[in-house]
Amino acid sequence: MRAIVIFDGDCGLCNGFVAWLLRHDRDGRFLVAGSAGTPGRAALEAAGLGAGIAASSIVVWDGVEGRVRTDALTRIARGLPWPWRAAGAMRIVPRPLRDGVYDQVARRRPRRPAEDPACGTPPAGLVALWRSRLATEADVVALSPAP
Repeated sequence: MRAIVIFDGDCGLCNGFVAWLLRHDRDGRFLVAGSAGTPGRAALEAAGLGAGIAASSIVVWDGVEGRVRTDALTRIARGLPWPWRAAGAMRIVPRPLRDGVYDQVARRRPRRPAEDPACGTPPAGLVALWRSRLATEADVVALSPAP
């Protein structure tokens, strides 16, 4: 099942993570959406999460549940091939402990000013792949449960 990864496009660490994810998600299980764009905001709303959550946490929404912080990372890991799938085992660590580490990293992440032309810009070698994996509003609707 596909899922949408919502990330802060102004965050250098987040952009780097998305580039890493696209390189390793050979089966195309994950779409990506910046939290400031319409698809990202729509996915956050559909997941029942506030728009501000993606400013400090990566979010994964699969049409059923919105996961944040390390729950999002374990969901991503479980969707990747080996050896990356093994990182999903971090879910055995109590959530407060693993989220505490996540929050410490998030507080120290490199942020770029919004006017930086590199914001949300994929590395040169990933432009076509990045664009092919950008979530659209139609993707959000397709994942949303029928009313």
